[in-house]
Amino acid sequence: MGKKAERVYSELLKRIQGGGLEPGERLPTEMQLVREFGVSRPTVTKALNALQHQGYIERRHKAGSFVKGDNGRQGDAGAGSLRLGLVIPLLGTTEIFEPICARIAQLSHRFDYSLLWSGSHARIGEALGAELEQTCRRYISDEVAGVFLVPLEFFPESAEVNRRMIEIFRAAELPIVLIDSDVVSFPQRSAFDLVGIDNVRCGYLAAQHYIEQGCTRVDYLHLPYSALTVEMRIRGFKQALHDAGLDCGPELVHVGDPEDAEFVRGVLDSGAENIICANDLTAVRLMHTLLRLGVRIPDHARLVGFDDVKYTRYAQVPLTTFHQPCDHIGDLAVQAMMLRLAEPRNLPMTFFAQPEFIARESSILP
Repeated sequence: MGKKAERVYSELLKRIQGGGLEPGERLPTEMQLVREFGVSRPTVTKALNALQHQGYIERRHKAGSFVKGDNGRQGDAGAGSLRLGLVIPLLGTTEIFEPICARIAQLSHRFDYSLLWSGSHARIGEALGAELEQTCRRYISDEVAGVFLVPLEFFPESAEVNRRMIEIFRAAELPIVLIDSDVVSFPQRSAFDLVGIDNVRCGYLAAQHYIEQGCTRVDYLHLPYSALTVEMRIRGFKQALHDAGLDCGPELVHVGDPEDAEFVRGVLDSGAENIICANDLTAVRLMHTLLRLGVRIPDHARLVGFDDVKYTRYAQVPLTTFHQPCDHIGDLAVQAMMLRLAEPRNLPMTFFAQPEFIARESSILP
């Protein structure tokens, strides 16, 4: 919460518990508290959010903050006015994040919070970064207590945009729960809670699926500027090859556009036949290119994807993939946020949901 916010929190709590502020009494406005304590408005907001989360006060939209009737903890997630923000870059371009976010929204009734939900309508480019930063600042103005954030990917400046979004929220002392991916490369670990799947293990299992069928070479393919989850899956994929005594050199990882026939020919000419793709969309696009080039699947090339989006089972060749448990990921994200609001000084935590490996025709050797 920060020392300044803790000072404001402690003083207000002392007044509530000591009778200086009576049940039902309205607290001073945020601007009055800013002047009284000589701190920023986000600092005051943080202190008030902590008091609300612990059941001491009730914050009413456009009315202010009021002392709860029993002057004590309620043991729930808030008083109905806890407000959280959700930032999803490129919302609508993938199937995997929409159900996760929908689950977070659905849980608002159970945990008694409201949710501000925003993606971006801008195309990848400078406008996208500016729009995302504007969303972050709007959330601060709307006095959210915490933010769920899906890091940006597939954009040369993704790391910089993610850094700027993080800095905006950190300056306001807001807790952040990352969904799917960290914002720093392994072995580093950011200062934020992270919810997703064990991507190293999934990469290992994908490679192992081929190795158990007798394959002596496995390749990996992904788009440029992919999320750091892809980096983790590649680590697992290489570890599986190493453990099996197989080549795990950098030439087995291909970065490019799966719809580019020339790029795909180069991948095939290198000797790739058993391919792991970073996600289902990449795998299906690669599948279409391979079939257009006359490469039969699974006879001449085999594919594994990630996510189990709806269309994978209906692809021209049903796609082997990992099913992401979206509802569980949403549950864990809310759990992480509630724990962070209750214990802001805890070390960053990682929450893993368990995906299911689904073997279909695309990866089975004839």
